[in-house]
Amino acid sequence: ATRALADKKSEADALFKIAKKLHCDKKYAEACPMFEKSDALDPGIGAKLNVAKCYEDWGMLARAHRWYTDAEAMAASANDKRADKIRELITAIDSDVPRLTLKLPEGADAATAEVKLDGKSAALGKEQRVDPGPHEITWRVEGKTKSKTIPMERGGARELTLDMRSVGGSGGSSDGDVSAPVDKAVVVDSPPAPGRTRRIIGISVGAAGLVGMGVATYLTLDARSKYNGAIDTHCMGSKDMCSDEGLSITSDARSQANIATVVTIVSLAAIGGGIVLYLTAPKGEARESNKSALYVSPVVSGDMGGFVFGGGF
Repeated sequence: ATRALADKKSEADALFKIAKKLHCDKKYAEACPMFEKSDALDPGIGAKLNVAKCYEDWGMLARAHRWYTDAEAMAASANDKRADKIRELITAIDSDVPRLTLKLPEGADAATAEVKLDGKSAALGKEQRVDPGPHEITWRVEGKTKSKTIPMERGGARELTLDMRSVGGSGGSSDGDVSAPVDKAVVVDSPPAPGRTRRIIGISVGAAGLVGMGVATYLTLDARSKYNGAIDTHCMGSKDMCSDEGLSITSDARSQANIATVVTIVSLAAIGGGIVLYLTAPKGEARESNKSALYVSPVVSGDMGGFVFGGGF
């Protein structure tokens, strides 16, 4: 039993470290569930606070409120001095958490209505905290499922009486985007000439800078398209009302835009450096009989951008 507990704690610590890194990288969709798994293996006040903070930073305020509340209850039960501070954290976000109250018309049977909020059984006639963003409500009328998606704004409150008339239907939609990788190269092959080697390098670096600018432009426009698409499709037109998928897409789009900025800076430096190398090439350098070729290729991966040099001279 002791060894099993030690193994669980070790696994929890490993998950916690990974989640911390993901949280720092603002990859909330991956970090927050991993924090939850860590707490499930080794429950603790600190673990719960990290889950709560992750959801708060992500904008999932109702989930953050629940985890802060759980942490406060554990701290109070253990007479932990952190309890007062946790209560302050709860108070600080409470007014921003949206409230939703669902009701049925008078005389409607709650048992047969089977009301669900985001796929889970919903409390009726009782105010409940929900995350900002769109929420799907489903219920049944005479055996048929009806559905409605409603937006909830940060700090907002809404009371909704469900329509129990016998007109039903359900629907769904799916969205996807495909982004093609970008991989281009510039090759320069120059005959022997005074200052030939430096000019080759200058032309190659400058040309690679131009290609890099093209790559950066593509990344920027693609990121903007993804961001705007997510806002329209998954965020009800407002960045404060994104679903989980919308938050994930907009976060990825911002990361891609940051990569584009880095590629732009590197490309401008390459263009400037190429010009300097070309203009300062010695004019009296001895000619060489063999040809040379140099290539410079901008490379973009998921989290970084840069150039690869190759060839011979």
